[in-house]
Parts: sequence; C-alpha cells; structure tokens
Amino acid sequence: MSALLRRSSALLLAFGLAACQPPEPPLLAPAAKATTQPAQQPAANDDVDPLARTPIDDPPAAETAGEDDSPAVVSVALDHAGEVLIGQHLSDLKAFGQWVAQGAVEALGGSCEYYDGKGLPAGVSMMTDEDRVVRFDLGLDPETGAPPEQSGPFGLRVGMTRLQAVARFPKPPLSSPHAYDGEQGEYLTWQDPGSALGIRVELFEGKVIQMYWGTSEAIELIEGCA
Repeated sequence: MSALLRRSSALLLAFGLAACQPPEPPLLAPAAKATTQPAQQPAANDDVDPLARTPIDDPPAAETAGEDDSPAVVSVALDHAGEVLIGQHLSDLKAFGQWVAQGAVEALGGSCEYYDGKGLPAGVSMMTDEDRVVRFDLGLDPETGAPPEQSGPFGLRVGMTRLQAVARFPKPPLSSPHAYDGEQGEYLTWQDPGSALGIRVELFEGKVIQMYWGTSEAIELIEGCA
C-alpha cells in the first residue's frame, strides 16, 4: 500500500495486520471526499452552526520532551497543530516555507491531499481538501515504528494504553470496531459539542497507534485520502 493512502493502513501493517484568538477565526473547509466508516450515532453538534468554533486549548505543555537534544513538543488542539489552523488556505501558509505534497491528487484524483512541512510539529502531517486544511494526523514513525515525542490534543499520546487514552478525553469517547480488524483494533471518537471539530484515536491490541483531529467529517475518513 502506497504511503499516499496514509496513516491507518500503513500503521496497521507495521503491527502485522494482514488486511491492511483573533476576532475572526478561519472558516472550516469542506471535508475531504473519500470512503468513510458508517457513523455510529448522530454528531453531538447537530444544533450548532457548522462554522461556529470554540478553540479548545490543551493544558500547558512542556517546551521540550526532555533534556539535551529531545524534540520540542508543540501545542496542539482540535483546531490547530502548532501555528497551522483548521480552515486555513495553503496560500495563508507560505510563511512557513515549502510544503511537500504526498501526491494523493495525482494518484487518486479529487481534491484531497496530504502535506508535510516545517510549519507543523514533528511527526504531524496535514490533510487538505480544495487547498484548505481539514485534518492533522499523528502516528508511529513510518520508518522505525517508534511513538513520536509529540502529543496530540488533550495530552493524548501514541503508545498509550486504552485506559490511559480514555482518561484523557473530556468526556467518554464513542467506541467502534476497527474497519480492518474489529477483534484487535478499535476507534475512539470524540466530537466537540461546541464546534464542528473532533478527534479519532486508533488502537491496536489495546494501544494507541494513530490519531487524527480536525473537522468532524474528515476524521471519519478511514484511509486518509484513499
């Protein structure tokens, strides 16, 4: 499976799966168009304006993950990763330097793409649809399989046990079986009741292997742009 198909399938293969603020915040972009997992229940924000967003801040994070040359741990929340915001257009991000596209548009068609760049925290990539940021992904290192130093929203970390992860959510998340291995894999999904944002955590054999946060629609895409 190509690296373009992104996070879920690639990470599960690594584990041996056989099948695979300012007054005016930016507007949310439409979610990427791709195969989604059937919804388990209605979103918690049905009565909320889809464009309404209340930024959710994490508890203050340490500036570094440790002493010496340890990578910096950058602030993230449901509406941002570092200084990149959900809803921003790529043209708004030129100040961060070059963005490297993963080639999903060329390989799959459509308007969904993945980018890496120095404007994001280490280990985090971003999904765009029609050139607007709709989601951030954080998972195991694709080369070494090691958990990253960077944490996700609410202090969630790749490598945590299920019990540790559930304790980090503001309220209990929705549990659903994984699309490829429902016996050993699981999704934990939480929708912010005050905005059109959410987060999904993937677990395999009881440990977090991947997480992605952003628009409620985009986090339901089970293979990124695929």
